[in-house]
Amino acid sequence: PQDLMLLRFGVGALLFLPYLALHMRAIRREAWLRGIPLTLFQGAGMAALVICGLQFAPANHAAALGPGVAPAWVALLGFLVFSRRPSPRMIVGAALCTIGVITLAAWSASGPDRSVLAGDAMFLAASALGALYVLQMRNWGISALQGAAIVTLYSALVVVPWHLWSASGALRQAALSELLWQVLWQGVLIGCIALVALNHAIARLGPERASALVALVPALSAVLGLLFLGEIPSGVEIAAILTISAGVSARTPAS
Repeated sequence: PQDLMLLRFGVGALLFLPYLALHMRAIRREAWLRGIPLTLFQGAGMAALVICGLQFAPANHAAALGPGVAPAWVALLGFLVFSRRPSPRMIVGAALCTIGVITLAAWSASGPDRSVLAGDAMFLAASALGALYVLQMRNWGISALQGAAIVTLYSALVVVPWHLWSASGALRQAALSELLWQVLWQGVLIGCIALVALNHAIARLGPERASALVALVPALSAVLGLLFLGEIPSGVEIAAILTISAGVSARTPAS
């Protein structure tokens, strides 16, 4: 986990450094301060939960309980924290997501390896943090590039010392081709491009529509997990994943 987080935020921070150096004086003090909770919501805090959760639970659970239920979290936390009244279709969608989550958790609890439940709990917590990020980014009005740069920089300031203190040295033993692929995937695509794209979606579409863009992620991840990781979902897992995807689709606001 330490190596993946180092590549994601260390490389991402290096890519954002020129932007931050050029716009340092233009970034308001409030943005720097608000970057601290945003880093917990979408940066090192959320990433640590997801990456650690994958040590206990399969990737299809991460997709279903992470991005899959993020729209339901946005509706719930938007109502509880920001007094945003959900529409009837959002309530129906959240109910379907809840049924899917309960089904998946019950299946994990009934299996021989109860540690899967720990991974599932981490994915749900990460999803809740991601929902708070989506809501606060729109509420605070921080620009897409500025928010991504600050979150990545703060995350690197946490992750790099942690890696130097606790890493096992496995990163130095990795093949060059694999290392370059992870730099591209974790650092460039996830640590930089994906975060900027998410922030643009939040600014242009709003938190509800932005979070609903992940409707197909659980089903797609189950297919990719089967093809590349050999993770064969059970019938119960397939039913839960489809229910969550249906819930996300049902609560997508009309254009």
